[in-house]
Amino acid sequence: MPLQDRTIRTCHTCGLVHEIPPLSERETPCCTRCHSSLAPPRFADNRMACMLALAGLAFYLPAMLLPMLRIEKMGHAEENSLLHGVTHMLTHGYWFIGSVVLLFSVVLPLLKLFSIVILSNPNWVRTGKTKAKMYHLLETLGKWGMLDVMLVAILIAFVKLGDLVEMHAGSGIVAFCFLVLLSLFSGLSFHPEAMWAKSENQSHV
Repeated sequence: MPLQDRTIRTCHTCGLVHEIPPLSERETPCCTRCHSSLAPPRFADNRMACMLALAGLAFYLPAMLLPMLRIEKMGHAEENSLLHGVTHMLTHGYWFIGSVVLLFSVVLPLLKLFSIVILSNPNWVRTGKTKAKMYHLLETLGKWGMLDVMLVAILIAFVKLGDLVEMHAGSGIVAFCFLVLLSLFSGLSFHPEAMWAKSENQSHV
C-alpha cells in the first residue's frame, strides 16, 4: 500500500494504534481490540472558551482593585480591595496567608485566562512542544480553585471579629465571583482536541 494512502489512528478507548486502509464513505473503521469506532471525532473550535476567557480578563482588574469588604467598627468605616488586603498581610508579617492568597487568587487566575486565550488561537503558537507545555500548565492551573481561598479568608475574619464589627460585601466581590465563574466555564469549554486537529490540518497543507 502506498505511504500516502495509509491512515494511522489511535483508539480513544483502549489506545491501540491501527493502520486503516482507504474506506468508502459508508464504512466505519472499528478497533480490533475493543470494537470502538475509529471514526475521527468532530470537535468544536475554542471560540467560546476564548470569549469566556476574554470576558474573565475584563473582570480581573475590577476584582483586584474594587473594594471587597466594607468594615465598620465603632463608627469608623474602612474599605479594602483584594490587592490591598494581600499587601496589608505581607507588610504585617502574615507571609504564609498573604502568599497563598496572592498566588491562588491573583497570579494563577491571570495565567489561566491568558493560557486559554493563547491556546484558542492556533496561529499564535506554532510548535507542538510549546502547545503541550502550555496545555499541561493549563491543566495544572485548573486543579486549583480561587473561590474557596476567598471564602476561607472571610470565614476567618468572621470568627476573629465576631459581633464587634459590621461587614458588608463590596462591588469587588461581585466582580471576583464573575471572574471565578468565567474562568471555570472557559476551562470547561476548552477542547484540546480541536487545538491539535487544527495543527494537523495546517501541517498537511
